[in-house]
Amino acid sequence: MHELRGRTSSGPVSFCVSLNQGLDRGAGTRYGRWLVIGVIASISVLVHAAATLLGAESPSRAKAPPESIVVPVLMYHHVREPGPGLSDAASLRYAVSPIEFEKQLDYLKQHGYTTIDSRVLDHAMRTGEPLPAKSVMLTFDDGWETQFSIVYPSLKARGMVGVFFVHTGVIGDEPGSAMSWADVCQMEDDGMDVESHTISHPSLPRLEPDALARELADSRSILEAKLGRPVTALAYPFGDFTDREIDATRRAGYRIAFSTEVGLVQRLDEPLEIHRTIVTFSDTTDDFAIKLTERDGGRALLDYRPSITPAVRAASAQ
Repeated sequence: MHELRGRTSSGPVSFCVSLNQGLDRGAGTRYGRWLVIGVIASISVLVHAAATLLGAESPSRAKAPPESIVVPVLMYHHVREPGPGLSDAASLRYAVSPIEFEKQLDYLKQHGYTTIDSRVLDHAMRTGEPLPAKSVMLTFDDGWETQFSIVYPSLKARGMVGVFFVHTGVIGDEPGSAMSWADVCQMEDDGMDVESHTISHPSLPRLEPDALARELADSRSILEAKLGRPVTALAYPFGDFTDREIDATRRAGYRIAFSTEVGLVQRLDEPLEIHRTIVTFSDTTDDFAIKLTERDGGRALLDYRPSITPAVRAASAQ
C-alpha cells in the first residue's frame, strides 16, 4: 500500500504516523489514512466548486452577443421587358425581365432559401436572435404596377413574401404606371409587406427640415390608415441619407430603414442603415448566386451608382 510522505530537514516523515501519534499502530494507521483521504476529497470538491463558479461568472468565458448578422437583402425596381423609359444601359440597371425574375425565385426555392419580411429582420436586429436558416429579403421599390401584376403573383405562387416600398404620392384609386390602393391592400392581405418610400420620392438630404419631417411622417400615417397596422420600415429614396436623415427617420417612428449601400453584413447597432444588393437586367444566374453570398457586395458595386451618402459624410468629417 502506498503511503503519502513529506520531507523535513531530518528526512522523510510519514504523514500517517504524524497524524496518529499515540494510536494503535494498525488501527491508527487505517484511521489516519481515511482521515487524509477525507481531507483531500473535501479540498477537491471545494476547488471544483470554486472553479465552476469562477468560470460561470468570468466575462471571458461568457458568449459575446453578436455585433452583426449576415443576410442578403435584394433590391428590385422594374420587373418587365425593355420598352419606353426602359431601354438604355443606365435604366436597365433598375430592371429585371419577368423570365429572369422567375428563374431567380426558382433558384431561391431550389437552394433552400427562406424569404423574410421587415418585421422579422427588425426583431433579429434588436434582439440578436438568429434568423431562419438561409434567410433572404426581397425588396421592391417605387410601387410600380408591374410589381402587382407580375411580382406579387410570382411570389404568391411559391409561398414567398416580398417587401414593397411605395411612395404614397403616386398611389391612386386606379392603377396606372403605379399600382392602386386596392392593389396595395390586396397584397398586404395576402401576406406581402408594404412599407414606406416617402410621399414624393425626393432626395432627403436636399430637403428643408420641415419638408423632411412631412415626407417621413405623412407617408407613414397614410399607409397606416390604409393598412390598419403599424408601418415601421422605410427605404431612403435614391439611397440618399446622412446622420440628419437617420435622426429624422427615428423621430418619425421608423424602427428599420434601408439604404442602397451594398453588402450582406447588417450591423445590429445600425438598424436604420440596412444594406441592400441591387439585381439588374444583365445578371446571369451565376451573378445572382454571387450576390446572395458575397459579404462585401463587390459584384453589386459594378451595377449601381453610389448614393451621395459616403460623399456627404466624408465632407462633414473634414
